[in-house]
Amino acid sequence: MKNKSASKTTLLLLIAIFLFKSGNSQVEPSSELYQNIKKIDSILFENGFNKCVLSDMEDYISEDLEFYHDQSGPSTTKKDFFKALQQNICSNPNMKPIRKLIESSVEVYPLYNNGVLYGAIQNGLHEFYIKEINKEVYLTSAATFTHLYILKNETWQLKRVLSYNHKQPKQEIREHTAISLADNILAEYVGEYKSTTTSVSISKKENALQMVSGEMQLIIQPMSQNLFFSTEAPLTFEFIKNAEAKIIKMVVRENGQVVEEIERI
Repeated sequence: MKNKSASKTTLLLLIAIFLFKSGNSQVEPSSELYQNIKKIDSILFENGFNKCVLSDMEDYISEDLEFYHDQSGPSTTKKDFFKALQQNICSNPNMKPIRKLIESSVEVYPLYNNGVLYGAIQNGLHEFYIKEINKEVYLTSAATFTHLYILKNETWQLKRVLSYNHKQPKQEIREHTAISLADNILAEYVGEYKSTTTSVSISKKENALQMVSGEMQLIIQPMSQNLFFSTEAPLTFEFIKNAEAKIIKMVVRENGQVVEEIERI
């Protein structure tokens, strides 16, 4: 009797596990849901991110979008999201970030409420490249993403985004050569810089600059008159002047992609 009871319990447990997996598995690529999410992904990234036709994205972004990025921080409204795209992705056509989806990595999971489809989760991997004039596009990083879509008034809208595990491919690390700059040029960049999330102090350090932000200290070396690089991280720092030739901000890029713009104060 005891063995029969144990066998029955095991059988019920296996059935429960099977039903759980069957009811919550990802959909097939041929399914209507998968194809709908794939279409929206293309609109958001091919049209929006890659070509900067931001108007194509409008209907597919939730007003209360929350976007969490492990390198550049969060965007917590649709307005902030579009502002970040305009400033960081679409502001410099001479060094344009490009996103490519690894289609074989994509998983789509339906979300139901009492049997009614109300949302979907999309997981996958994507790669980011930089496109420069007269150069072949080059890979800068790869990352994992999770997108939460909600079906609202028969339209799918992106509501929550996790973008994480960004990795720089070792073969794409670009070596820079330091040059010498006159002391008076280096002195132009000395001062305090501040953004909504970062405070930075720049001082002269021999034939380079020292950047201090909180407990972090970093030596950055010149590769041109206004462009500096770090030997410790894949970062570059571009100092921007206004029409009066005064330094107004510092643009920080990681692997060629803008991650921060810090204004001089």
